Amino acid sequence: MRWVLALLAATLWPVSSWVQFRHNVGNNNVVRGTLSAAWQIQTDGSFSSSPSEVNGRVYAANNSGSLYAIDVFTGRVLWTYHTRSPLMTNPLVVAGSVIVGEGNQISYVADRNTRVGTSENAVIAVDPGTGRERWRVALAGTGMPTPALIGKVLVEHDGSGDVTGIDADNGHIIYRTHIGGAASMVSMLPIGGDRFVTASVSPNSLWEIDGRSGKVIWQHRFPDAVSGISDCPPAGDHERQRVFCDYTVPPPGVTQAHVGAPAVQHAFALHASNGEVLWDVAYATGTLPQWNEASIPLVYHRTLYVGSSVAPQVQSFDASSGRTLWTRRVNGAVKGGICGKDDVLYFGDYAGYLWALDARTGGVIGAKNMHTVFNVGSPLIAGNTLIVGTNTGAVIALPLAQIRSAHDDRG
Repeated sequence: MRWVLALLAATLWPVSSWVQFRHNVGNNNVVRGTLSAAWQIQTDGSFSSSPSEVNGRVYAANNSGSLYAIDVFTGRVLWTYHTRSPLMTNPLVVAGSVIVGEGNQISYVADRNTRVGTSENAVIAVDPGTGRERWRVALAGTGMPTPALIGKVLVEHDGSGDVTGIDADNGHIIYRTHIGGAASMVSMLPIGGDRFVTASVSPNSLWEIDGRSGKVIWQHRFPDAVSGISDCPPAGDHERQRVFCDYTVPPPGVTQAHVGAPAVQHAFALHASNGEVLWDVAYATGTLPQWNEASIPLVYHRTLYVGSSVAPQVQSFDASSGRTLWTRRVNGAVKGGICGKDDVLYFGDYAGYLWALDARTGGVIGAKNMHTVFNVGSPLIAGNTLIVGTNTGAVIALPLAQIRSAHDDRG
């Protein structure tokens, strides 16, 4: 089912490739232009991924293993590609292919080694014109993490603890290094000089790795009681000096986190050159969810913005010091990504609202009740249009002005 509400304007700055999670180092998923479109399509599965937009096409991947190519102006589905396992990555467009990672989020523990991904796991390249598969690289663990093009190498960190370097032209494996830490919903964050940062569980760690060789440059290990580290796709500042993420931890006196139990969420910054902690701040308290225990950070105008997986709020931090600038309560947990455009923040919450906040003050500009959950499926802004997948399987395109002018949170 597809319905089109309106098509007002149709100009986007051309984007020819999409080489990393949410398009850039700050996780700000914004494509410039004047497009103001409204449409909606219904897919066959819920969304845990961010969409991409390249050359007028939106690529959206869902938890039923379906990748959709959609005309950004009209909402018309151009083709659909299917896999056996969920597709939870932000689709990349690299070397003339649309690239996605396949795998589920189920984990098991054997001999104290955690492995994520119990079904078919792979990195897959698809022809952007036809939706036909070009190549496939099998993985030992889940392909949920979004890969990245590091220099000339496509790199994936999977749920078995392998880091794999791939030739994006043909799927040839350049190297495979076992670092031992299993990846989950994390993404590969390029930080310059052919280096990238990733995160793992078992052990709870952030890693910096040389993308040309797979060699570990540094590892920062967090306590065993921490959870959600490998659910957090890290963000960086544009100088590539700091790396930001978040995690949850039990309250003082409790040694192990449990689903449904009290939890405290922390945001932190590490030095990109050596992994040293620059600051670590507790900012939210609430209840640990069953899935997606962290939130997706945004760096925008030298400020860090982070939602919360345990509480209905968004927090703004001074990126240099970790000092809180403001806190805004919303209607549900904010696990997904946030977009910043013209000093306004746009995001969805677990209660089904799309929000527009003043980035400087946290003041509510608008809130629109969409009556569908927004989990870690995160928005894209294309021109003046927000595009996002939902937990009920819809992909929605909505003019930003409609979010700014709505006041559904006020009754």
